Amino acid sequence: MKHSAWLTAGVSLLALLAPPLSASAADKVSLRFGFVATGIDSPWTYGIEKGFFRDNGIELELREGKGSAITAQTVAAGTDDFGVDIDGGTFLNLAAKGLPATAVLANAAKSPLVIFSAADKPLKTPADLIGAKISITAGDGPSALLPALLKRNHIDAGKVTQINMQPGPKLTSLLTGRVEGVATNYALKATLESKGLKVHSLMYADFGVVTPGMYMIVSNTLLNGKPDLVQRFVGAAQKSLQAAAENPQAAAESFSRMYPSYDRQGAAGETQLLLQLLYSESTKGKSVGTVSLADATAGADVLMASGLMEPGADVAKFVTNRFIEAQSK
Repeated sequence: MKHSAWLTAGVSLLALLAPPLSASAADKVSLRFGFVATGIDSPWTYGIEKGFFRDNGIELELREGKGSAITAQTVAAGTDDFGVDIDGGTFLNLAAKGLPATAVLANAAKSPLVIFSAADKPLKTPADLIGAKISITAGDGPSALLPALLKRNHIDAGKVTQINMQPGPKLTSLLTGRVEGVATNYALKATLESKGLKVHSLMYADFGVVTPGMYMIVSNTLLNGKPDLVQRFVGAAQKSLQAAAENPQAAAESFSRMYPSYDRQGAAGETQLLLQLLYSESTKGKSVGTVSLADATAGADVLMASGLMEPGADVAKFVTNRFIEAQSK
């Protein structure tokens, strides 16, 4: 009996000393890119290596995407927990149509939408797109907003040949000369030039399509149901962005370790280009990752004027800085 009592007491003591499993186990969280993995995603691989997510009780899984619109929908449906590299204009348009998700961080406050062409055969203005073949990926930001660029500049979309491709072949199509231009993300300039192609950049923002940059989004279900998890995730994401800005080479190297088949020089260049997009005029001097309501409103105005968004949408309902602001308190 005494032996049994001591055994029971010992088990009870161990139970008291051991932390509950729920308190010690990390939350398994997925982050889906808006595109295939590229150097613009180096902050997240760096954040994993630096332990920012682990320190916040998060076991992070990175997943590649097939376009901003597709990733936004999988996040809203709960298939993925968070999405990143989501084109701001594309997201606002979907949210205005009822997509139940919210932008909680801007991983690029400045718009990266661009059409690249060979520097020796440049497409300098939207008028130059007439008669040209442009590779797109249905569902990604640059492709979704190409109609807005054409309409804004009075170009008949029927006079521009748009060829739909998967993300990887899309860049290759410009390298091989199959197309005259590619609608994509400005940060990918480094990849094209690392392969020997000097490019000209036709920025959407230079021709009237001024939209927010790229967002990190979460479903409204997760935001409202687990705000503590969202808070911890946003905090780790901010630390990751800041660390990448302070040491872009180390961030790029972390990306290359996680994605060894990706061109190392391209990844390093894309990391540098991402940092050029980190702040817009309205977010300079503010916490990294701040979502600009002014930029979102301006982007919505462009979409409404182009007929891509119904008038009257309240974009303040689709974005929030509450988690970023809480980090500084």
